[in-house]
Amino acid sequence: MPRVVVIGSGPAGLAAAECLASAGVHVTLATMGHHLGGKASSWRHRTLGHVVEHGQHVMMGFYDEMRALLRRSGVDPDATSWDTGTRFVIWEDRDQRAHHLRFVDGPFREVWEGLQYTGMSLAEKANFFTVLLQGLAQLATGVPEELDDTCLTAWCLERGLGPAFCRTSIFRCSREAQLNWPGEISAYAMLKTIAIAGRDHKMSDYRLPAGGMSEIWWEPVAARVERLGGRVVRRMKLTGIETVGGRLVALRLAPPLPHPPDQPYFEGTVPTGPDTEERWSDLDAAILTLPPPALAEVLPAELAALPALAGVAKLSSVAPLGLHVWHRNSVTRGPRTVVAGLGNPLGFVVDNKPVYPEYRDNPAVGAALHFVGQETGFEGDDDETLLQRCLASVRRIDGWEGMDREGVIGSCVVRSRLAARRYWNAEPGSLRHKPQSKTPVEGLFLGGDWIRTPLDFPCMENAVRGGRIAAHHALAYLGVGP
Repeated sequence: MPRVVVIGSGPAGLAAAECLASAGVHVTLATMGHHLGGKASSWRHRTLGHVVEHGQHVMMGFYDEMRALLRRSGVDPDATSWDTGTRFVIWEDRDQRAHHLRFVDGPFREVWEGLQYTGMSLAEKANFFTVLLQGLAQLATGVPEELDDTCLTAWCLERGLGPAFCRTSIFRCSREAQLNWPGEISAYAMLKTIAIAGRDHKMSDYRLPAGGMSEIWWEPVAARVERLGGRVVRRMKLTGIETVGGRLVALRLAPPLPHPPDQPYFEGTVPTGPDTEERWSDLDAAILTLPPPALAEVLPAELAALPALAGVAKLSSVAPLGLHVWHRNSVTRGPRTVVAGLGNPLGFVVDNKPVYPEYRDNPAVGAALHFVGQETGFEGDDDETLLQRCLASVRRIDGWEGMDREGVIGSCVVRSRLAARRYWNAEPGSLRHKPQSKTPVEGLFLGGDWIRTPLDFPCMENAVRGGRIAAHHALAYLGVGP
């Protein structure tokens, strides 16, 4: 039986392992941490017992491969997620007001809904509609890869969008939702996102996980891999790759050291203990699904110099940042899901009180707020500063006035400065650095949302597809399947 090692237990690694195991391959899935899901993982707060998420992720209507993966693992995607009603609140600094926005089915209805947004003047709506028509024409003819060298803001300005509108929260959300600030997002990546998300009228299907993602989604996928004969090895970090004559011969792994008591998180690289490294040579192929910074750390110089892999170290990434706040008081009115435009570094918030059954049925928790963003430019802020800033920003929203410091039951800041926790940043020019899944090294394949795929923008669905692409390449290499 062919033997494949998959490194990484995010959506890409789990999808690759499940695909391989389903095809009868003996697969070993190795992950550095205790919790499955990679950058979409969750765990329990040590003292409060509440769910802590690495990041706030969503399941959109076009997540076909991810839904299929969950169903094969015995998970009902709809029963384990919560329909937002696609209603959002966006705070606009320029008029100091909150405005409502709704996603609906169908491109023409969506245009109409967008034009109802009260945060735009009549002149801005006319200007926006003119640019939007040009965008729809672009989508109808396909999104050329040449647009990857242009940022979305420049693309819009070139088509006549007013400079003042580019500074509004509703416009900035297009890139800040993918953590692209203080820089810009590629016009190619953003237009590709709009094209795929709006295809088949699926833009309005916008669901939140109804619980910790590791618990409700990723553990069942790993259990399926094990039922199919695979093996899941936790607390093992990839430390090296060995090749001979252009062929993979072994991987080196070692258990990571735990956090010191006085250091709540590591920065950069997680250290491993002395004399703990293992050499895994009993393999026929390997799939690496690490984020680009983590992969760049372990690529040998001779591999990193290969043209097909040289771009890995050049892919930009950001450190996501999160803040959980469990509060005695409740949000009293308005949509209780996504609020955007709150200001960096944590510009988005979700109240998970109605989303998670464990909060919904708990009268002691009035609100379960999850603020998300990324840390660039705010690395010096301590936990209390972030907490005070976030509470002050959200109290400006009607119905959220009760979110004061006195009512906080508990809070948890999630900093992700590890190379293995950074998000790929779809900034202009990144496409040329993205590698293919099939590498020049015989038996070595890559998976993730940062490799070349038909989607080419960061999201969980693209990660799942990237993992399955890598698995299919490995199966073809091994001569397994039709």
